Amino acid sequence: MASSEVGAAFAADSRADKGSSEAPIVDELRQVLGYYPLGELEAIQRAEQGFVNDNWIVNTSRGRFFVKRRHPRLRQPDLIRAQHELIGHLHQSGFPAPTIVPTITGETFLTVDQECYEIQEYIDGRPYDHDRPGHLEEAALTLGRYHTLVAGLAPPALCRPSLLHSPTTARSLLARLAETWHLEEDPPAEGIARELDAQLADIATRFAGPGALPHLVIHGDYYADNLIFDGNRIIGVVDYDKASWQARVLELAEALIYFASPRPGYTKHIVYPGVPNWGAFVRFLQGYAQTATVEERELEVLPDFMRSIWLSASLQRLVETDDRPDGPLEALQEALELAHWARANADQMVDVGQAAIST
Repeated sequence: MASSEVGAAFAADSRADKGSSEAPIVDELRQVLGYYPLGELEAIQRAEQGFVNDNWIVNTSRGRFFVKRRHPRLRQPDLIRAQHELIGHLHQSGFPAPTIVPTITGETFLTVDQECYEIQEYIDGRPYDHDRPGHLEEAALTLGRYHTLVAGLAPPALCRPSLLHSPTTARSLLARLAETWHLEEDPPAEGIARELDAQLADIATRFAGPGALPHLVIHGDYYADNLIFDGNRIIGVVDYDKASWQARVLELAEALIYFASPRPGYTKHIVYPGVPNWGAFVRFLQGYAQTATVEERELEVLPDFMRSIWLSASLQRLVETDDRPDGPLEALQEALELAHWARANADQMVDVGQAAIST
C-alpha cells in the first residue's frame, strides 16, 4: 500500500540549529519557506511514515505545517492541480481534507531546482486504532461521505482511463512468476498456479458481463495511515496522490478488505493478513451505506472485485520479491485461499450488502 502524509509518530526532533548533517535539509526547507508567508523556520521533523514522497513537519514563527517534496513520478503539474482541485472541493464541502497553503504568488505548489513541493496546515490528531470499533465505524461513514461528495466531480487529469487490479494484468504477473520461479519443475506449485489462472479468467469474464457500474474519482489510498482521529471522529483524510477515475465499488472492496482484515494476520508471503472478520465486514458495510448509496449491480460484483484485488496485489508483491520464497507452494496457496473465500462467500456478501442498504 502507499505512503501516509501525516502520522502520530515522527523521528526525533531535528532542530534548525543542529550540526552539519542537518544543514542541507535545513537550507532546503528555508529556501522553500521563502516562497510562503509562513515566517521563519524554527524546527523540523522528518515523518517516519511515508514511502514515496519526502515529508517533513516544520515549525515556523507562524505555526506548524506539513511539507511534501514530491517523488519525480508525481510531479506532473496538471495532475497536481487536479488533485488540489479535488482537495479544495472536499474542504469547501466540510469534509476533513487538508488545507493547502498557497505560495506568496497564490500557487498551490512550488517548483524549485526541478523539485516540487507543497505545504499543508498540520493536522494534530491520533492514528487509526484497529481495536477501537468506533474508528472502524467512522472510517466507513467517512468513505461514504467522500464518495457522495465527489459524485459529479471529474477533473480531466484524474479521469484518464485506467483499471486498477485488472485480472488481465494479474494473469501476466502470474505467467511471469511461473517463469522466474521455474514452476514447471515444481508440479504441486504449478497446479496451484493453474488454479489461480482459472480464478483470474473467471473474474475477467464476470467483469465483462452486462451492467454499467458507477464511476467517480476514488481516494485511491483509503486506509489507516491516511486517517487522523480526535477520539472517534476523523479530523483528517490525507494523501490524494493516488486519486483516479475508477468504479466506486473497487474502493469499497479495498476498504472492506483492509478494515475487516484480522490483526494480527496469519499469512506469511502475501500483502494481505487473511480473510476478513465477518463482524467487522458487516459493520463497515452498514456504516458506509448510511452516507452513500450502493447499487444492486455493485453488490453483485463486490466479491469479484475483492478476488481481483487480493490476487493482483498478492501476485505483484510476489513478483517484486527479489528471491523465490523457500515455500513457493505455500505462497501461492495463501493467495488462492483468499480467492476461494471470496467465491465461496459471494452470496453471503451480497445478502449482507442488501440488508445494509435497506436499513
